[in-house]
Amino acid sequence: MPWLQSATQAVAPPADGPRTEVSPTEPPLAIQPSAIAEGQGQPLSGSQYIDDYRFVDDFSSEALGWPVFDDGVTILGYEPDETYSIQITRPDFLDWAYVPADFIVYEISFDVWAAPGNNDGTFGVMCQFQDPDNYYFVEFDLGAGQYQIGHIQNSFVSTLTDPGWAYSSELNGATSVNRIGIGCYLDYVSLYINDQWVNEVSIAAPFDSPAPAAFFIHTIDTADSDGYKVYIDNVEAWQPAQ
Repeated sequence: MPWLQSATQAVAPPADGPRTEVSPTEPPLAIQPSAIAEGQGQPLSGSQYIDDYRFVDDFSSEALGWPVFDDGVTILGYEPDETYSIQITRPDFLDWAYVPADFIVYEISFDVWAAPGNNDGTFGVMCQFQDPDNYYFVEFDLGAGQYQIGHIQNSFVSTLTDPGWAYSSELNGATSVNRIGIGCYLDYVSLYINDQWVNEVSIAAPFDSPAPAAFFIHTIDTADSDGYKVYIDNVEAWQPAQ
């Protein structure tokens, strides 16, 4: 169920395995954290940690300040089972939640799964997010076991996986937990699924400056009134030391 269609020829992956260097092409810039959750200011609990370069959250409290929001279309919030959820109830609609780290996120890993009986959308990560018309993305159709990696520049979409949506045998079913790892630098994006390296693509025309990361959902145009909902847990985000 692709929603981002390739407008240019795909850029070939640079190698048959992950690269070893981890230094970004430019030093990170300071950014402001995203919207403050009501519970921020609570003491850290469980597996929660934050410093200038590393962010860890198991959602055992609201202390790290993920966005909490509900306008009936976009619903972001903490769940009673100590997870975080993102839901969109309108067909053909896209929205996102920033990772509330006050450093540039170059590496992120997390658990994700879809709500039962619900396969009316896609989920992914926006990274190096300059603005809504300029960012890189890794998107997953969990129900179909597919993913794609791409680059949006001045609203022009380039899908960098060939051919477009790619099947991965590493992805579990939509309602099963998938551990996703993404490296997102100015000049390349790499993907791990359930601790296995899956793909890496080069960015032919990278952005000049680094920027924040966010989780996103996009619903298909035939989504029902429940839309699409995913759960996220055990987030680890970091910036390699400079």
